[in-house]
Order: sequence, then C-alpha cells, then structure tokens
Amino acid sequence: MNILIVGLGLIGGSYAMGLKKAGHKIYGVDVKQSTLDYALSHNMCDAVSLDASEFITISDLIIIGLYPDHILEFLESYHSLFNSKQVITDVCGVKSAFIHRAIKLASPAIYISHHPMAGREKSGIEYADNKIFDGMNFLIVNVENKEYEINILKQIGHDLGFGRISLMSPKYHDKMIGFTSQLTHAIAVSLVNSDTEDDTKNFIGDSYRDLTRIAMINENLWSELFFANREYLLSEITNFESELLKLKLCLVENNKEGLKEIFIKSKNKRKEMEK
Repeated sequence: MNILIVGLGLIGGSYAMGLKKAGHKIYGVDVKQSTLDYALSHNMCDAVSLDASEFITISDLIIIGLYPDHILEFLESYHSLFNSKQVITDVCGVKSAFIHRAIKLASPAIYISHHPMAGREKSGIEYADNKIFDGMNFLIVNVENKEYEINILKQIGHDLGFGRISLMSPKYHDKMIGFTSQLTHAIAVSLVNSDTEDDTKNFIGDSYRDLTRIAMINENLWSELFFANREYLLSEITNFESELLKLKLCLVENNKEGLKEIFIKSKNKRKEMEK
C-alpha cells in the first residue's frame, strides 16, 4: 500500500519504520524539516514533505499521528482532497471526543480509528523503534465500520508485529484506557511529586523505577489526553482513592489480616492477567 503518515513523532516514526520494512511505500509529513530529514536519512520514509497535499491523493491509507486537538484541524484543512477509495485512521489515545466529527470530515474517505498500546517515556522521532510494538495490544475502534477497512487495520497491526488485536466502541475504549493508561500515568506523576526528600535517588530500586518510568511525561500531549477523557479518568481516580484508603485503614487499625487479604486479592488478579 501507499501509506501517508502525518506526524513523525515517536509513534509515527515507529510506524513508518515498521511499515516500510513490511514492504509498504511510506510518505511522511511533519511540521519540522529536521524531523523529515531524520526520517529520510534513517530510511523510514520513501518521500517526505511539510505539505500533506503532495501525498494525500496518491495514498491508500492515511495514518494521523497528531495530538487530539490537531486531528480535526488536519481533516478540515485537507478534506477536499480525500477520495472514496481511501481509508483514514489515527493513533490517538482517546476517541469519543472527536471520532464522530472526524468521520464526517473524512468523507468521502472511510474513517476508522485505532490505538497502538505501546510507547516510551521519551518523545521524538529519534526514539522511534518499531520493536516497541512486538507482542503488544492493538485496539481497533469500530463505529459501524465494514470488514474492508477493519481488515486493512488488522493487516497494519500484523505488519507491525502487534500481538492481540481487539475491536471495541469509542466509549468502551475510553473507559478502559482511563484505567490502564491514564490512571497509571496519574499515579506515577503523583508518586514522583509526593517526594519530600533531597536524596531519594540514593534509595531507588527496581520498584520505584518500574512505577515511575512513565512520569517522564510529555506534558502537552498528556494534558490533552487527560482533559479529553476527563469523565472516565475522574471516575478511575475516585476508585483508586477508595482502594488506597482501604489499605491505609488497615495500617491505622493495625489490621494485618485485612492487609494480607488486600495483597492476596491483587496478586490473584495480576496472575489472571498473565493468562
């Protein structure tokens, strides 16, 4: 396929790298010339441009790797160039806030959204690596889509090396992501910011490193994601606060057996996720 990737950051760059290796022809668009130069010099793209109009009409698939607030702007700017033979998708971490508007703006092209459950704590094309997708979850967000475009995204998922591929509604996607992705980032950020000591780094082990890696957060992207999914995230924060309070009360009340029960419950639930 001829594939246009709009936004060559960490994810867009990793897509370009992996899909080019899979034999697709890759066109890359970004607002930074230095990013485009990097993509060409590292053989991620066959051609690049600051202007998406150079590639839209010759692309079978358009993958939008932009921040949530910019996806609709892109579709509005270029919708006159879309055609009915094209499929347009995005890699955004939230869906409900924009997907129905995106479907209308993309017409006559077919719009189907998806979310690669992979990434790194660092951003930018220089950190791109298609290996980050190996065995990871690939979520396809289905809004009355047909088998044709669903199969195209499934093929993209397979070409990039993803493991489990799942279909879901925008609302269910956002609810689950509010827990598995956004809440975990909120916890990591809060844990790091709760530090009151000057020499914490001298006491860090694997537990702290594992829990706080994602606290090295892209503040522009994640503030958009948090607010776009505000309702679900607030609900998950409330649930988390409730669980943390249960643990705290066991300590306050010197309830060792209650604390053990909490640990056993979490251990068993975590084991189930490995199956």
